[in-house]
Amino acid sequence: MIKEKYKVFSIKKELCYDWLLNKHYAKRVPSIIYSFGLFENNILVGVVTYGMPPSSTLAISVCGEKYKNIVLELNRLVVNEGLDKNALSFFVSQSINKIPKPKIIVSFSDKNMSHNGYIYQATNFIYTGLTSNCYMLIDKYGKEFHFRNLGHVQKKLNNQINIKKRIIKNLSDDLLKKEYKNIKNKNKYFGHCYVASECLYHLSNEVLKVYNIKHEDSSHWFLKDKKDNIIDLTSQQFQTLVPYKNARRIFFLTKKPSKRAKILIDKVLNYNFKIIKRRLNEDKINKIEIANYLRNNKGNWTANKLDKIFGYKDTAAHWFRKDSGFSFVNVDDWIKLKEILKLDNKYDDIMLDYEWIADVKEIIKKLELKKIEILPKNRYVYISANKNDKKNILNNLKHKSLKYPKNINKRYKNEYKPNVQLQIL
Repeated sequence: MIKEKYKVFSIKKELCYDWLLNKHYAKRVPSIIYSFGLFENNILVGVVTYGMPPSSTLAISVCGEKYKNIVLELNRLVVNEGLDKNALSFFVSQSINKIPKPKIIVSFSDKNMSHNGYIYQATNFIYTGLTSNCYMLIDKYGKEFHFRNLGHVQKKLNNQINIKKRIIKNLSDDLLKKEYKNIKNKNKYFGHCYVASECLYHLSNEVLKVYNIKHEDSSHWFLKDKKDNIIDLTSQQFQTLVPYKNARRIFFLTKKPSKRAKILIDKVLNYNFKIIKRRLNEDKINKIEIANYLRNNKGNWTANKLDKIFGYKDTAAHWFRKDSGFSFVNVDDWIKLKEILKLDNKYDDIMLDYEWIADVKEIIKKLELKKIEILPKNRYVYISANKNDKKNILNNLKHKSLKYPKNINKRYKNEYKPNVQLQIL
C-alpha cells in the first residue's frame, strides 16, 4: 500500500532549501551530498538529505580511521503533515537504498525537541547511546549560533593570516642597528635581514636553516626550508642578485628571539584578533607512541610538578595517558617540555608541524556568544553494505549497540507549505 502510494526519487539539493529554511525547525541548510524527495501523486511531500559529518572526529568516532571516508550523516528529514503511518520509515529506507554502498549512516534525534528517533528504530538503525556535546551557542539576540557558522568566521579570519607579509609590513627604522639608522636613501628592506629572518625562524610552522653571506659589502642573513628552498625576505635591498650558493650555514647569535626580534614578533602577531598555533594532522599521530615516548623520558618529574611549571591544573597527567584520557601537548608547550625532560628531536617533524589560526575562544567573546547547556542527542547508526562488508564494519563499531529509548515523542509541527512542493515530478 505504502509502496503504491509513495515514491522516492533523487532530487537537486536546491529543491530542498525552502523545506530546510522554512519548514524544518533548525532553519539552516547543512552539508548536502545526497538529497531525495518523497512524492505522493507526483507531488513533493517531503525531503531527506545526507551530507558530510560536521567534523572528521565524528566520522572517526563511529568505526575508526579505516572507515571514516564512508560515513554520512542523515542531517535533515522533513515532510508535510498528515502522511500515512510508516511513510517516513519507508522514505528513509528507500533513500538509503539509493545511495552507493558501502556507507555508514549516522543520525541524531534531538531530545531538546522531544525526538526519540522512532523513525530510525522502525528502519532498524543501531542505537548507540547519547552524544557528549551538551551545550549550544546563543547570540546576544537569543538565537542559536551554529558551530559551523563559527567555523566560517574562523576561516575568514584565517585567510588574513600571512606571517611573511606581516613581517615585511612591520619592518621599521626602530628595528635597525645604530650603524644603519643614519644611512640616507635606504629602502625599507635595508638592514633588516637579521631581524626579519630571526622573526620568521621563530614563527614558522616548519624547521628552517639559517645562512649567511657577504654581499655588496654587508653581512646578509637568509633561511632555507627542508628542501633547501631559499627564503629571503629582504633580498630586494640589493642592486645585484645574491650568490646564495656561496653562503655558509650558521646559527643566530641567541637561541631565543633577540630584543629586536621580540618587538617585531609582537607587531606581527598583533592582529585585531588573537591567533594561536594549531598542530597539523594531529588526528593521524599515534597517541600511544607519543605517550610511551614521554613516559620513557619522564624521569622523576611528576604531573603535579609539570602543572606548576606550565601554570595548569590537572593537565600534564593527560600527556602520559594511554587511554581515552590522553591529550596532546600543544605546540608551544612541546618546545618547553623538550627542555625540561631533555627530549631529542625524534618527533619534532610532527609535533612542531603547525599553522596559525584565529582563536575560537576569542571569536566567541567578540561575537558576544554564550554557551548554554542542552540535553544530549540520541545517536543512531545504520550500515548499508553487502554481507561481508557489513560484518567487517560492525566489528569496528566504536559504540555498543543499546536498547532503543522509549519516551513520549512530540512531533514538531509546522504548517508551512514549501512552494516547490507543488512542482510535478
